[in-house]
Amino acid sequence: MDWLISVLGMAVVAGCLVAAINYRDLERQAQAEAAFIPALERLSCDHTLSLALKALHDGEVDRAARRLDLLVCWDILRTDAELASADPETRAWAEDIFRKIAQVRPKTAEGAADSGGPRAPAQQVLERALTADHSGQTR
Repeated sequence: MDWLISVLGMAVVAGCLVAAINYRDLERQAQAEAAFIPALERLSCDHTLSLALKALHDGEVDRAARRLDLLVCWDILRTDAELASADPETRAWAEDIFRKIAQVRPKTAEGAADSGGPRAPAQQVLERALTADHSGQTR
């Protein structure tokens, strides 16, 4: 009977060891995949930029401008979402940049179809930055 307790003890220790190794491997895999996400996002942006460049080289300026505008809009929305967890100084800096973008970004046509796209929400972010009270900020 004493040998049964020893065997059960070794089995429990071995089971915990196997579980810990599996957990560590899963953790490493999750970290590797999380680290790869920014690379995929950059590649997606690079692809959009390449398509815009091709359109420019092909003489399709309006098409290239639309692609670049979409890229800027998606970046504005992503940055605005990330600001929820940012410190006040970072938020102030980003709002200042949003204001500068809003001042130089050409307005899209009122009748342009955006149907759930990023243009209207990005324009709202930029307009919010323009109308925000910035009297206490330093630049």
